[in-house]
Amino acid sequence: MANTAESVHMELQPLLNARKKFYQLLHILFQMPTNNNEYVEICKKGNLQELEEMHEGGKILSGFFQRLSNDYLKKEREEYQRLFLGPGPLAAPPWESYYRSKEQLLFEEWTYQVREQYHQFGLKYVRENNEPDDHLLLELEFMINLIDLCLLESNPDRFIELISCQQHFLENHLTVWIPYFCKRVIQTTNSQLFLGAAMLLEDFINDDLTTLYEVKEALADV
Repeated sequence: MANTAESVHMELQPLLNARKKFYQLLHILFQMPTNNNEYVEICKKGNLQELEEMHEGGKILSGFFQRLSNDYLKKEREEYQRLFLGPGPLAAPPWESYYRSKEQLLFEEWTYQVREQYHQFGLKYVRENNEPDDHLLLELEFMINLIDLCLLESNPDRFIELISCQQHFLENHLTVWIPYFCKRVIQTTNSQLFLGAAMLLEDFINDDLTTLYEVKEALADV
């Protein structure tokens, strides 16, 4: 039985690495676009042609990468501030609580639920209590962290627990608010970078949850 479980775990390594790579890509796409080198690396290693062929958001992002220049990045930085950072009212606030609170407030119950999840894995936001813990980038980082733990885990039972934690976080957080966030981005920007990124993010989060259901079913048969 143990050998079979270990075999399944090894078979899942490519899938885990692919998931991690995609979360990392999304994390870069939703950061302030200050480092041109990161985008150059995506062009080299991001399988953009495959992404362009399989997804409309990938096609839009391809247009962004084809126009990549310092002047173009300056415009994207200005758009990033308008959408996600400020000053002033944000077009698409990047915090979970904003979309789940009736009053569109921050530091609501979902912020503390997410914080508790981080703490369970020994993680703590460096600006805890000063800035909300349920920022998009932090939640993506958390998923990357959980995937890393899966890649290192040799105990089959613990491995299943880590998959369940990812499934829980997707079900109770990311897939709940991300569609509303992405809709705001899509409706309020002409940026190829953020329009394409939002389209990719929404579809990937839902697809990833489906993938984890399939992984859990495969592990249950071991």
